[in-house]
Parts: sequence; structure tokens; C-alpha cells
Amino acid sequence: MPIELTQYELSLLSEALELARQDPTLTRDGLKRALHCGSDIATRLQHHIQENGMVKVAEHLQALPENAENRAEVQFALGDTSGSSYSYVLRENARLQKALAKAKHKDGAEKEQRETEIRAEIAAMQAEAKIERKFPKVKPAESTGLLLEVCIADAHFGRLSYSKETNDAPYDLLIAQASFMRALETLLDRAKGYTFERILMPLGHDLLHSNGMNNATAGGTPLDCDGRYQKTFTLVRQTMAEVIERLRRIAPVDIPVIAGNHDRTIWTLADSLSSWFRGQPDVNIDNAPTLRKAYSWGTCGFLLTHGDAGKKAEYPLVFATEFPEIFSNSTWREVQQGHFHKAALDETHGVKIRTLPSLASADFWHFENMYTCNMRSAEAYVFSKTEGQIAQFVYCDNMFKTLKTERKLV
Repeated sequence: MPIELTQYELSLLSEALELARQDPTLTRDGLKRALHCGSDIATRLQHHIQENGMVKVAEHLQALPENAENRAEVQFALGDTSGSSYSYVLRENARLQKALAKAKHKDGAEKEQRETEIRAEIAAMQAEAKIERKFPKVKPAESTGLLLEVCIADAHFGRLSYSKETNDAPYDLLIAQASFMRALETLLDRAKGYTFERILMPLGHDLLHSNGMNNATAGGTPLDCDGRYQKTFTLVRQTMAEVIERLRRIAPVDIPVIAGNHDRTIWTLADSLSSWFRGQPDVNIDNAPTLRKAYSWGTCGFLLTHGDAGKKAEYPLVFATEFPEIFSNSTWREVQQGHFHKAALDETHGVKIRTLPSLASADFWHFENMYTCNMRSAEAYVFSKTEGQIAQFVYCDNMFKTLKTERKLV
């Protein structure tokens, strides 16, 4: 019965044939040593060469074997890649074998790179944990009855937008950080005429563009991302720590965590920030794993949700049912949502429904689906315990100089 060589044995056939041509008395053990292969493989190669007269064919190409398959194998071993369909099969086998080896090498290299990045992240966190942080003294809250709410929603840290592809401003990780801080400082400067008893800053609303290392939303939609998730997570954590430090110099800060459809796992970031500010009485992070949270300020009551789940028309009833005490004790009732990347204010039976604008530029998915051209904005509101909303401040990124980053090969 003819011997059918495997892909690996075919890859050794050319060298084995050359060795057999140079030494007609070559034994199985000699072939084994020369090819660094096993005894079974050396035996099969030796028998295959002998049974098909491949040495003779190599010396006398005019007397090729009549069997087309044997002829194709001899031609392939001699480096002639033309010929029959069987020759094509041999060539494809060799090509696929090389491609498979290359893919395995690439997968191994990528796995090693990921492991290196994760180890570096862990080492950075360990080093950070050893740093003795000195917090400023807590500023006593003044009883002004005023609450400042800072809403910088849908910042999408980690999104990558190519302006020529989206007809919008460029956007990447560093631009997101710069525009977020520019918006914050602008809003605080415009509100500096008031003295605040407390500050409310919802954390989340798709603060992170990706839900994890797979660079996709929580629902699995692929995303255009600027680099590795670990890099984004670390920079956002550092940025939010700076933001909270900035706000607590003005007044104690309440931070309800609002998970979005892009960053359902935002609680991991909030948990890290809770550890960062552990033991600081003027920083309160509400990281309960719920998609809707309520907040009360005097006669003002708020329901906070991202807006990707549920129906807008049902918000007032959901507010009253899930948080009856806050709802019944409030005269100014408001539901706040993000998700839609636009500023809007509606009212249903005395409950205001506020849609928060986004600070992020459109990516290709939004451009392709024509979710574009809304102003890139952030807002801040002043609420009185007894009078409801008394002021509003707006930051519009479109009206400022376009931020750009210079990419360098390191």
C-alpha cells in the first residue's frame, strides 16, 4: 500500500531526497540524525523515496514515474511548483503549514505582550498603593442651601475618531482628557459667583468608551478604540481622581455611579476611586450596582439613569414607584439621562426629563448612521433647596480651539 505523507513529512521530503541522492547507502538512523526527526518519520520518508524511485527520477528527469502523484511529489521536492492539480494541493499544504506556524507565532507574541502589559499595570498599581497621599483638610460645608451639579456626560474616554472619516473634530484618549478638564474648569469659573453647600457629579454615562479589553460595548458592538483598555482605565482613574480633588476644594462631593451601555463595568473604576478616597468624609461615592439612582436636595428630587434602557414616558412613574419617599418629598422633580448625545429638556406631568449632551466627537459608526452634528457640550446646574433650579451654565467645545494630539513613534 503506497505511503501517504503528512504535511510535516512533505516539508522534510526535499531535504531527505537531497540526502538520499548524495549517499545512496543512507540508513534510517542516518536520515533521522540529519533531519532531527523521529524514527517513524525517517522510516516513512526512506520507504517513500525508495518505493517511488525518487532518487532515480531526480538523476534522470526524462524517466519520470508514470504515476502523476509520484511525479508531482518528486517535482515538488525538487522545487518545481508547476504541474498538475495534485501539485497545487502540495503547494497549498506547504503554504498553509507556513501560515499556521506564522499564526501560532503571532498569537504567542500577542499573548506574551498582553501578559507583559498586565504585569506592568499590576506593578504600577502596587507602586501607587505604597504612596502616602496627603489629603487637604476638609472644608466645612457652608449652609447656603445651594447645590452645584456638574454633568460632563458621554465623554467616551478611549474613543478614536479620524476627522477626515467623520467630518468632525478628531478625538482620542488625550483629547478626551484635555476637553474634559477644559469643560470642568470653564463651568467652575462660570459658577464661581455662588457659594455651594454641596456638589453633585454623576460618574459614568459612558465615561469609558469600551466595556473591557475586547474593545466593544457591553452588548458586544465592536468599537474604534485608541489603544489598550488598561491604558485607558489607568488614565481615566487618574483624571477622575484629579477632578474629585478639584471639586472637594469647593465643597463636599457626592458621586452617584451611572453605568452606561458602553461601560456597564464602570463600577470597577468607581470601586478603585472609593479605595483612593477611603476615609475622606467629604467624598461620597454611591457605587451600588443599580442602573437607576435617586438623589435628594431639599425639595428637589432627581432620578439618574443613562437612558439606554426603558421608555422615556415611563420615567415619572418609575421614579415615584422605586423611590416613593424622595418623590413625595420633592416639588422640583427631575429625571436625567445621557446616551443620546444631545441637550434637551421635556416635561411630563410636572416631572422634567433632561437629556444631557455629550462631549465626544462622532466616530465612524455614528457618522455612518447619521448620528452627527450635535454640539459637543457639558452643563452645570445650580439648585436651591427651596427654589429648585436657579441657574445653568453651558460649555460648548465647538466654540473653543480644536484640540489635537501629535502621535510619535516611541
